[in-house]
Amino acid sequence: MIHSPTPVYPQAAQAFRHFFQELREAYLERETLLTQIELALLCREHVLVVGPPGTAKSAIASAVLGRILDEKTGQPSLFAKQIAESTVQTDLIGPVDFKVLTETGRTEYITEDGMLGATHAFLDEVFDGRDMLLRSILNVLHERELKHGRRVTSGRIECAIMTSNRYLSEVLARSPELLLAFADRLSFISFVPKSFARRPSRAAMLHRFAHGIRPDLRATLTLQQLDVLQEAVERVTVSSHLLEAIEMLADELERALTAQVSKLPDYVPTKYFSQRSVVKALWALKAAVVRDQLYRRPDRSLEATVEDLDALRWFFLLGGPPAEESEALLKVAVDPRERAQLEIVRIEQKAFDAALTKVRAELGTGVEREASSLGAAEDLKAVEALARTFQPGIVSTTAQRLRIKLVPGPRHPDNRVALLGAARGLIATVEQRMARGPVEGTEPRAGVAVFSALVETVDLCRQVPELRQRLPALCESVARFVLQALELMALNAESLAFDEAVVLETLVGLADNLSEELSRVGELLVLLAEGSSGAVVRLRAAESEARRRALAALRQRATNVFPASRGRRDPLDALAADSRRLTQLETALCKLDPAQRGLKQELLQPLGFAYARDVLSTTPFERIDQFSRTVQSVAENLRREGLAPEPVFVECREILETRLREYVRSMGREVASPPPAPHAAVNGEAYTFYRGDFSAQVRDGEYSALLGLDGQLAFARPASETSFLSDNIRDAVARVELSFVQTRLKYLRNWLSQLINALPAPQSVQNRASADQVFDRLVKSRFPLLALKEGELVRIKGLLGVLIAIPGELGDSARKLESVLRGIDDDFTRFSKQLLELRASL
Repeated sequence: MIHSPTPVYPQAAQAFRHFFQELREAYLERETLLTQIELALLCREHVLVVGPPGTAKSAIASAVLGRILDEKTGQPSLFAKQIAESTVQTDLIGPVDFKVLTETGRTEYITEDGMLGATHAFLDEVFDGRDMLLRSILNVLHERELKHGRRVTSGRIECAIMTSNRYLSEVLARSPELLLAFADRLSFISFVPKSFARRPSRAAMLHRFAHGIRPDLRATLTLQQLDVLQEAVERVTVSSHLLEAIEMLADELERALTAQVSKLPDYVPTKYFSQRSVVKALWALKAAVVRDQLYRRPDRSLEATVEDLDALRWFFLLGGPPAEESEALLKVAVDPRERAQLEIVRIEQKAFDAALTKVRAELGTGVEREASSLGAAEDLKAVEALARTFQPGIVSTTAQRLRIKLVPGPRHPDNRVALLGAARGLIATVEQRMARGPVEGTEPRAGVAVFSALVETVDLCRQVPELRQRLPALCESVARFVLQALELMALNAESLAFDEAVVLETLVGLADNLSEELSRVGELLVLLAEGSSGAVVRLRAAESEARRRALAALRQRATNVFPASRGRRDPLDALAADSRRLTQLETALCKLDPAQRGLKQELLQPLGFAYARDVLSTTPFERIDQFSRTVQSVAENLRREGLAPEPVFVECREILETRLREYVRSMGREVASPPPAPHAAVNGEAYTFYRGDFSAQVRDGEYSALLGLDGQLAFARPASETSFLSDNIRDAVARVELSFVQTRLKYLRNWLSQLINALPAPQSVQNRASADQVFDRLVKSRFPLLALKEGELVRIKGLLGVLIAIPGELGDSARKLESVLRGIDDDFTRFSKQLLELRASL
């Protein structure tokens, strides 16, 4: 295919005029709609067309977009779709790419087959779709891209025309939020009335249909010609004077239309006045300039004027018939929806005319009005006061205020002169103050406020073009000042060694201030790099050295002033209080240097040792598991206060062993195990004694508790050892445990023997009554309760199982006791089984 040469502007302009002139001749009284479509094509925006059926909305949209052809293919780049309730997202953005889905599991869309793959789109009956679908359409059209997961697919779509047979009042009643979304994202909304306002128009329509005359549309327009015109729109310049006018017009029109809402409760403005709409209005104005050049003034420059503001009515308002035609249509309109829509058109046109008149009148006083709002005189007074009394906080706020006013700056150049004078005076004042050095008279050294003032001043000089020539000299002055200030920071920290009044809280405050000061210095270095890169190298080295010296001084002073808290009554309260104070200090120092983490551990550890020694050596306990809970509580408290418990418990190992040795000696005395009397063995007194005084003295299970304690202390166990507690302690507790088990078994053996001897042998019982009597006496002894329900024999077997695992003599002794336990169990089982079988047989 032979490609045509790039179209030139005159050819493109002529093609555009002929294309739309032909449409105006074919579709009568549709001037507003065609104007809005022209503007939309020129500034690459979208159009919504509403109105009753039979008003040629779809025909016009098709006639426009379907005949803008691509010179390369000879075909339109058009995506067209009639929206219905059953329409889904893939119908519009393109089908799912099943090849990608099956191979990777990712969902991707073939957007070339959807509206993003075309330059233009025609969506008919757009409000027939579901709300979520319509919102997704708006987002895709507004952003010109599809976001799905981490993938973003850009599209070619430039202009879409959407049509609907519904009135806006119907859409509002159905979904006010949806109409608001359309009003915010679409640049042009047009209403096409049901009737013609002029009689000749209706007569011409009837004549055409009577003679079978169809629109003969032959003029062509290409995408490439449209590109040329769109490039012209991009070249249109809009002065700051006109930018102010757009803002004023938007504000005034919003106020006027809001006032109409209070008068007419059913009225809802068709334009949502957001920042987005103001930006779109700028492009609509640029498009209007090019359109005016195409139709009215071919020799005009591509620069917007005040007269061009009138064209913004097609952007800000609901497009419709002109004022005189609206009045004629209202006289004959019967449908209340039609009348309501025409009333909106008339109300908004009147509001726009009034707002535009007011804006044009006020534009002449723009310089004075802006000067009043800028308040340059107040800034000059503030700078003069600073020359007399330097106040860093006021320097910062004044520099910020001037930067905001000067960047991008006033719309009127005359108002910039006074602001620049104030800015130059501020810079001169700052330079004079820096020349006097970081310390002036009795004034303390430069701090955060001074550095903040320097940051704001340098930033002001850097961002305002007229001040940039002063930036190198200002940066050199700031660099000299900061070098001296950094040296003073280090010296100030080192002087703490000679200040006896310093306490820990003082060091926290000093560290925080120093961190904030150095942070501001860092901001300064970033700004200075642009005006004095050589000085920044020296400053970074000086900053690093000052930070190192200050940290060393603060840390050394903290070590010296940190108080020992052993004299306080409650060691845990002392530990907690000092932990909080050291946490604050360490946090402050870590802002200066993260490597300072560990200072708290270093200073607090002696107190942690004192607390642990105090608690572990004085807390009484009657069982090893009570002592285990004390150990656990100490470890948890140390961790809560930020101390590692491992070194503390290693240090306290001897204390733990001493307490356990003392406990073993106290519990290791021999416990008497007198055999129960025959009557006590039968009437339950032996059970009461066993569960009462006897068990209180024979505290078995301690060896298992010791093993639990040893496992609990495993975190502090040296890597070369298998247990934290010594073998001597383990052996001593195991021997006492073995002795207690032996005492229990001796008592149980005697009790059972007395019981069996006191009861008749089962084989001697001759009748059921006698068997029941023996059974009742056995139950009354409560030995079955102890052995079966309470599982005492099983419990003792468990104790022996732990002891049997000990190698050597202790394990052997435990195995012998296990055979004694087995004998007790066997004798009881045999006797009770014979008795039960006898009762069952009688």
